[in-house]
Amino acid sequence: MANLSSAIANWQKRQAELQAQQVDTEKKQPAKRRSSASAKSGGARGSKAAAAATLATPATGTSKQDWRTAKVQKDSAVPIGKQLKDIVDHLESVRLARTPEQLREATQHDVTGNEELYKQVRSNPKIHLTADGKYEYKPEHELRNADELLTLLLRHPQGMLAGQIKDAYKGILDDVKKLKDDGKVWCIFNAERKEEVFFPRDSKPQVAISQDLVDFWHNIKVPEDPAVVIEELQKAKLPAAARKVARKRVTLPPKERKRGRRTVNMATATNQHMPELFVAPPPHQID
Repeated sequence: MANLSSAIANWQKRQAELQAQQVDTEKKQPAKRRSSASAKSGGARGSKAAAAATLATPATGTSKQDWRTAKVQKDSAVPIGKQLKDIVDHLESVRLARTPEQLREATQHDVTGNEELYKQVRSNPKIHLTADGKYEYKPEHELRNADELLTLLLRHPQGMLAGQIKDAYKGILDDVKKLKDDGKVWCIFNAERKEEVFFPRDSKPQVAISQDLVDFWHNIKVPEDPAVVIEELQKAKLPAAARKVARKRVTLPPKERKRGRRTVNMATATNQHMPELFVAPPPHQID
């Protein structure tokens, strides 16, 4: 009986130990899960912070130089001609002096960090470097208004192409149209250049002519026969103008002659061209 009681006591003690061990295990397991989850979230936040720090532009120090080197390597994939065109187009659109930093923000091209791009910008005739180190657009003719445009055209009586002045300032083509409407400028389309040519209309040669002189001019009748005109000019001892361009002779292609059918006169026809017919004696009878 004593052995049975001790066995039951030992069994109950063992069950209590197992239950206590299970409770301790359940308490420790959530703590491990919370620690692993916090470690994962902390690692993700750390990686995002590192990525943000990498993408951010450093302000000073060696890291700024590294960022500039990486930017130059990125620009190396873009052709220099494309980078130069972007800078010229930006300067032409704003018509203001820009620093290299402002150009980098607007065009994403670093002028001072890319040696080849810097040389192209300095040698470009459309870009002017100011005394304070800024870049601005340089048109072929620096004009500001319609009065300066008209003065420029008066200095070029042979005419100026539209492409030579259209980039002088914004709205210059509207000023040209206004000058044309006012009768101060002539616009003639050039078929070879495919653009208009602007000519100044100078009012100085225009002088007043009396009506008597105009009537006398219109009352003179010019002969319709050119020979009479030449004769009158010779009587007035007015020499003929020399021909500047030699007259081109037009050579027509030879006409194809059609061969006519040969006619034979039977009254005069002979067989002298066939002597072999007369070698044998003539036949006495023809069947």
